[in-house]
Amino acid sequence: YALHPGASMTLRLASAAVGIPVLAVFVWIGLPAFSVLIAVLAGIGTWEVCRMAEERGLDPDIPVAVTWSVALVATGHVFADDLASRELGRALAVILATAVLFWQVHRSRVAIGLAGWRITAAAALYPGGLLAFAPLIRGLDDGREWVFLLVLVTFATDTAAFTVGKLIGRTPLAPSISPGKTREGALAGLVAAGLSAVALSSIFDLAASVPAALALGLLMGVAGQAGDLSES
Repeated sequence: YALHPGASMTLRLASAAVGIPVLAVFVWIGLPAFSVLIAVLAGIGTWEVCRMAEERGLDPDIPVAVTWSVALVATGHVFADDLASRELGRALAVILATAVLFWQVHRSRVAIGLAGWRITAAAALYPGGLLAFAPLIRGLDDGREWVFLLVLVTFATDTAAFTVGKLIGRTPLAPSISPGKTREGALAGLVAAGLSAVALSSIFDLAASVPAALALGLLMGVAGQAGDLSES
């Protein structure tokens, strides 16, 4: 969406060239490998949120936040349909996640106040709480196709918004929050999200009508760009 973008497009393309194939392999393999990757990404995302909070003078407990985040993804994995129905395996997964959580809380030596605990919980819930749905979606009968759709629509949204913003973006979207984002780029992202969702739902033969796929794509476009602004 940038008004004056630098070399970040090259970085984005390079990251996508490496990251998307790796993600595609794990999506194709399915659970539990996919859940492990998502848990790692949730932990990294939580760590990044905590670092941003520290830069603003807040005091999150990073080990606890990361543990909570990973535990949330583990919980999603436990309830995913692709897990073996052996109740012992489910119980052990929950017990292990709970044990690690309490161990981290117990060993934490950081004396933080209420504000610190709030940002700790928020840092865990934002990446971990949202990514906990990824194993659940992958566990559906057509979960592989749905996850591919979600990833590709998100990529199409971001790419279109960035490219159009770079080429013709003139009107700032939210200058007080993120001066680089433009209304032209945001609109392009929404259009790309809607069209790509319709196309991919047809390609993957998903049980979604054209209006439903279009609505889903538009909602994803709005949610993705709102997430960018909230992070800023």
